[in-house]
Formats: sequence, structure tokens, C-alpha cells
Amino acid sequence: MKKRKKELKTDKNILIRDRLRVRNSRKIYIPLYLMIVVLVAVIIYAKFSGRPLDDTAFKLSLAFIIAVLIATEIHRLGNYYEINNNSIVHKNGYFSIVLKRLEFNAISDSNINQTLLERLLAYGDVEIHMFAKENKLIIKNINSPFKFIEFLGSKMGSWRTRAR
Repeated sequence: MKKRKKELKTDKNILIRDRLRVRNSRKIYIPLYLMIVVLVAVIIYAKFSGRPLDDTAFKLSLAFIIAVLIATEIHRLGNYYEINNNSIVHKNGYFSIVLKRLEFNAISDSNINQTLLERLLAYGDVEIHMFAKENKLIIKNINSPFKFIEFLGSKMGSWRTRAR
């Protein structure tokens, strides 16, 4: 009998056992999604008002919609951040992958940056500073950045008690 992974999805973040994995939020693509909605609305209006709709224009519109949806997902899926028991891991890339690991003993503090729109939509950027003054890891456009920081703090607290 296979063991199943214990997964819990919280606010688009995935908690697998005692790890938290996050990706960029889809909310940053709202302008593109609105453009698709307007394009579909114009096509529907032209269809039901009896105005002629060129077949080439319809095919190009459909191709544009599909291309935008695929491009946004590819962009979003090429990046993830994971908090595990000892470190924060940042994976970036599709064909050649860059993996950056930041151990908890190198972290000094963290900040959250959100604009007004990002606060309303509950996503933002998290900066994780290291003891070296110029080094920092910026985790961009994630859902629920406060929960991310809270989870990071709990993991760092349990790590520091184990390290003693």
C-alpha cells in the first residue's frame, strides 16, 4: 500500500507535511485577464448585434487569448519558493534550473512590501535579509505574505531550539 503525502492547500500555498511551497500569485496577471474579458465581450457583442466578424480576426483573437493564458502560466510555474525544516529554497527556470538555498542561520530579518492594490488583493513581496548587509532574497508576488512570514518564523523558532 502506497503512503500518501499529507497535503493541505491554504490560500493557494501548499503545505506538504511540514514544508510550505509557494508560487507567484495569479493576481499579478489581472490586467491581462481583463484584456481577455474585454476581447471576448467585443466578440460576443459583434456576434449578437449582427455585425460582420472577419474569420481571420476571430482566429487571431482566439490565438491571442490562448497564448496569453499559456504564457502567464508558464511564467508563474517557472518559479517557486519552499520553506523546509532547515532552509528556504528558491527554484527558478524551466530547462536550466537555478536552485538557491538560504539556510536559517544566515537569516537576520524579513520585511513585507505591499502597495494599496496588493493589500486589497492579499498578495505582496517578502524580503528576507541575511546577516551580510547587501544580500537579500526577494520573494515576489506571493499570496498571503503575512502567513508566509508567520510560517517562516515558526520554522526558524523550531530550528533554533533544535540547534541548541
